[in-house]
Parts: sequence; structure tokens; C-alpha cells
Amino acid sequence: MSNDSPRPPDFLLAGRYRLHSLIGEGGMGRVWEGIDELLDRPVAIKELTINEHLPPQEIEVLRARMLREARSAAQLSHPSIITVFDVVEKDGFPWIVMELVQGRSLSQIIKEEGTITPERAANIGLQVAAALSVAHQRGIVHRDIKPGNVLVARGDRAVLTDFGIAYLEGSSKLTRTGSLLGSPSYLAPEQARGEPASPAADMWALGTTLYAAVHGKPPFQRATPMATLTAVVVDEVPPPVQAGPLRPLLERLLDKDPQGRPTVHEAVEELQRVVMSASPTGSSSSSRPVREAPESESDPTMTVDDTSALALDEAPQEQPGRRGGGLVTAGLVALALVVVVSVITAVVLLVPPALGSRSGGDQAETTSHEETVEPEPESDGQQAAPEEPSQPAPEDGDKDDRDDGDDYSGPPLTRHEDSTGFSLDVPEGWSVERRGSSVFFRNPDGGYLQVDQTDSPGDDAKEDWENQARGASGRFSNYDLIGIEYSDHPSMERYVTASDWEFTFTSNGRQMHAVNRGFHTEKKGYALFLVYPEDDWEETGAALLDRMSESFEPAE
Repeated sequence: MSNDSPRPPDFLLAGRYRLHSLIGEGGMGRVWEGIDELLDRPVAIKELTINEHLPPQEIEVLRARMLREARSAAQLSHPSIITVFDVVEKDGFPWIVMELVQGRSLSQIIKEEGTITPERAANIGLQVAAALSVAHQRGIVHRDIKPGNVLVARGDRAVLTDFGIAYLEGSSKLTRTGSLLGSPSYLAPEQARGEPASPAADMWALGTTLYAAVHGKPPFQRATPMATLTAVVVDEVPPPVQAGPLRPLLERLLDKDPQGRPTVHEAVEELQRVVMSASPTGSSSSSRPVREAPESESDPTMTVDDTSALALDEAPQEQPGRRGGGLVTAGLVALALVVVVSVITAVVLLVPPALGSRSGGDQAETTSHEETVEPEPESDGQQAAPEEPSQPAPEDGDKDDRDDGDDYSGPPLTRHEDSTGFSLDVPEGWSVERRGSSVFFRNPDGGYLQVDQTDSPGDDAKEDWENQARGASGRFSNYDLIGIEYSDHPSMERYVTASDWEFTFTSNGRQMHAVNRGFHTEKKGYALFLVYPEDDWEETGAALLDRMSESFEPAE
């Protein structure tokens, strides 16, 4: 049976989805723009098209992949993952009804505009990496990250699509021995050798995608799929000379050894830094798009299989009326203004890294625990050297006399004098780690204090936290907001504005209590973000945060 004949305009699917116009077509499917007449909302409808000459077992594999795509995406809730609304069956074939993203694929942008700036690529990559962090926590490896599967909507919102060949931990394989799925130019070396794809393979593909964005083509693109795969396995990685501030991260992502690549959370952190350091004016030495013709038109979006191309590429969806480079810097500038100016902290709570996750062979990224993205420093068993060594534990007579107060019964404190100018008392025995503008004090019993600072404080601390809290449910597992209020703690009276953002969440199966106390002087903004075990919050955590707030001295 074949269903590859075109559908007429205004075709009605399942009595409610009206197909209006074809917006994309690939070797194995079509994507239509339509309307859900029941809910009166625009939708994109993906149709699986199958050639009648395919053997029955191949048709069944394609059906199963289509359903897997819907199932994988439906399990994931994130602004940068395509939203699946429904799956319906017509004539024995599944159709996926999903969010209509008005925009172009990153592949289209590269072809039509040439390369994009490293800062814009970092902005797009940050959103894709955040989406992958959610997928990996759910045990889902995408396996086909590439520019054609990243839709870029208004304001440079990036949306990851096409989970058709994604691997779900514990599910059956939907391929045959000897077959290879994915796009050759973006396959990791281990995939090209026929080894199973791990989260590290997605990180390689993210690296090649960002490489293509700033260079105009992926690093190993050759004239034929076989030549491309050979180059991926044996050739040296060409230096990412046009990557600017992205270069260190790309070099790590394109490590031929999966164990050497950064985790998704490390990538998120580095991409944050690049985005946050972007000029507010959007200017850059490499800001002018450079058009570079691809080496070969036959390779970039091919899927290799021993009989046919089986992966269904997500069709690009046009954004009507928007062409040229007008949006190249606008979205990035808007993001920079929102993130740098309107929030108190520069790194805290954007999409922070999780603790203790490693990509590669140990499969740590594919565990099924409920943590989504926890803002702790990465740990691989070795503590990163801080910029300034933590103060040695004081002798008994040298302890800060403030820990003898009648109203404080928590752990003994010691003074930390930071190289950036601020100082505060922290519990003895908490290790110190510096990451960019953040200093982490890690509680050996669970949790941590993150101190962050910025030279561009907002005007209203409470408003800043309310803006950041809008996306918190996608960053913290089982996020439960307690409240966002102006801080009434006496230690905050000396600041221009101060606010507490309080919530609970789950980390590695453990309930944690968090308060992000933001405040600023006339010149600098600070945040003391304390994460503490919920069981000990009332007895110790709340008092500890107050004591550290009292002891805090900002830089002059």
C-alpha cells in the first residue's frame, strides 16, 4: 500500500485537523500547516509517506519510528522542544499533530544568509543544549542533532525537532544489524563505527551543528556519505577558526573520544558565558554574515541506511515576511538586555549545570532519576582549583565571633575573603569552587551556597526574580514555588533593593529547599543562593542563610 500521493488542500483529518498548505516535504514524509478546528489554533501536521515497494517489515519500522517520535517528544516539556498535541491514524498510518513554529530551520538560515555570529550561535546552542539536558535526564538520546532539526522562530527562539530516531533507554531498537541512522556530517565517530549512541553523541552533534553555523558547513562534510563517514572517523578535526569565543567549547565538543567531551550541563554553562559576555550592541568582529557555498549538495541532510533513507527530516517552516539579516542581531541583543540588565545575577538560574553528571560510556546522563537541571557545579571526583584558595580552617581562637550569637546554633563559620572584593562567613569544611562570576561553597552533607555578582544590577530585585521564575519549572525537577517577596531581613536594609525567591525541588530523589536572596548596591548586584536539605531547613538552613547575609560585605 502507498500513501505517497499528495493530499488535497483543506483535507480534514480525524474530523478536526484541517490541512491548508504543504510547508515541507522529505523523502519519507510531509509537514502541513493546518488548523485544529476544535480548539481554533494553528498546528503543524506531519504525515508519513511510504513507497509501496518497501517490504512490510520496513513499513512497520517506519510506523514505529513515527510513533516513537511522538512518544519521545510528548515525554519532554521544554520551551525548546517541539510540543506534540496529538497522534491520529488514517488508513493505517500515523499522523503527528504538533506545535506550529513560525520560523526557518538553522540549515535554511545558513544557506540563505551565510554564517552567523558566534554569539548568536551560542544563543541558539544554549537553547538546544537546555532541551537536550531535559531529554538526557529522561533517558532519551536524540541521535540526529543537526541544523535541519533546529527551528529558529521570532526572537531567535530555538526549537529542537524530529525525535524520529531517538533512543529511549530500555526500549527496543528500531533498526537492523549493519544499518546506520543519522546524518553523516553530524554523526559522532563512535556512531560511524557502528557503536551505540550515548548522550556524548548528541554533544558531538551539537558541536558540529554550531561549527556549521559559524563556518557555513560541518567540519567533515565530503562529496559522498561514505567519504564523510571515513573523515569523521580518521581525519583530524579542522580548527574552528571562525568560532571566536565559542572555540574552546567547540574543541571540547569535537573530541573524538566520547569520554573527553563536556556533559550537556557543562556545555550549557559555557554557552551561558558566551551569551552573557556578548556586547549589548550586538557588535562583534565576526558579526557580518559570510556566505560560504557547501562542498557538496548531496550529503548534508542524507540519512545512511543499507537499503533506503529512513529518517524523516523535520520540514522547515517559513516565517512569513521576514528575510535578510534584520533578525540576526536583534534577538541576541534583546536576550542580552533581558539577561544582563534585568536580572541581578549573571549566571544563576538561567539553565545551570547539574552535579556529578558525565557523558560517555558510563551512561550517567541517561539515569531515570527526577532531577531536571540543578544549579550545582559539575563534579567528576576532582575539585576544580578555585581562583583564590579557600581560607584555611581557623584556630579555635580565630573563629568569627558572630557564630557565638544566642540565635544561631548552626555549624561554625569561617571568613572567606574573595579576590573580587566581597567577603562573608561560610561554614567550615565547605569546599570552594569558582566558575566564571560565581563562587560555589559546597556542603558535604548536600546542597551548596552560590554567590554571584554583576556590574549591571536591575532596578527592582523582586521584579528580577519574578522574570526568572517564569521558566524555573523547566530547570528544577518538581519545582514548587513558596514565594517571591521583598526581603525583610534586617541585613538587607542597607541595600537599594532586596528580594527572596524561595522554592523547593527534587535533586537525585532528595527534597531540597532553596532561597535565592538577591540585593544590590548602587554599583553591583549580588545573589546568595542557598540550597539546603529540606529536612534540615527549618532547624539550620534558614538561620544559616540569615547569618551569612549578616556577615556579607560587598566589594567597594
